[in-house]
Amino acid sequence: MLDQQEFTRVRIAVDDGIATLTLDRPEHGNAVDDAMHSELTRLFVRARADDRVRAVVLTGAGEDFCRGGDSSASRTFTTLTGLTPVQEARLIVETLLDLEKPVVAAVNGDALGLGAILATLADAAVVARSARLGDRHVAGGVTAGNGSAALWPAILGVNRAKRLVLGAEVLTAEEAVAMGLATEVVDDAAVLATATATARHWAALPPFALQSTKRVLNLALKDAAARALDYGLALEEQAMAGPEFAAVLAARRRS
Repeated sequence: MLDQQEFTRVRIAVDDGIATLTLDRPEHGNAVDDAMHSELTRLFVRARADDRVRAVVLTGAGEDFCRGGDSSASRTFTTLTGLTPVQEARLIVETLLDLEKPVVAAVNGDALGLGAILATLADAAVVARSARLGDRHVAGGVTAGNGSAALWPAILGVNRAKRLVLGAEVLTAEEAVAMGLATEVVDDAAVLATATATARHWAALPPFALQSTKRVLNLALKDAAARALDYGLALEEQAMAGPEFAAVLAARRRS
């Protein structure tokens, strides 16, 4: 069951079958620090096991959805689970794909890096008109191992995924919908209400039929994850220990 006492970086509210999960580091653009990374490994597991929940809305506090990984000087890249960061990264993707209940991303602002992965692996992504979406791992000196290189080819096709991931492109909301990474663009103030309405529509449908159909639809993504995620994450771990990432991180922290 979803229990707020387990989470310091995610706000949880369950109302009439809808779990609204809010990434909660607004002063940092909801960037994923070590604590949030560890909490994300169990967030979708708890939602899956919670009999109160028929659908999930995932959003961010403040002006951003999630600006990706926290690269501040205080981050040590340690975990609170006893797993390695790479093991946690795999769990985040796998447990999101294993959540049969529908997930709607209310992308209230920028969704970058891991934020873009969370948004695009949801079953629908309602994006604020002012938001941007993309994965700039390569520009940051790191292999795009935690989802985009492994899973976006299954969503977009290989050549479109190459354009976005290799080029470290950041899309406008309209471009993200046109490419197929998001579902619809709405005015900023309407994002949460629109996403919640979609979640309520799905939650009202027969649950076994809905959830079993989602399991079938997600097989392509789970197959892609099984083929490529371990390899991508191993290369990302190697890149994070290398000179390119160190140079980019040092430059960010000086700026």
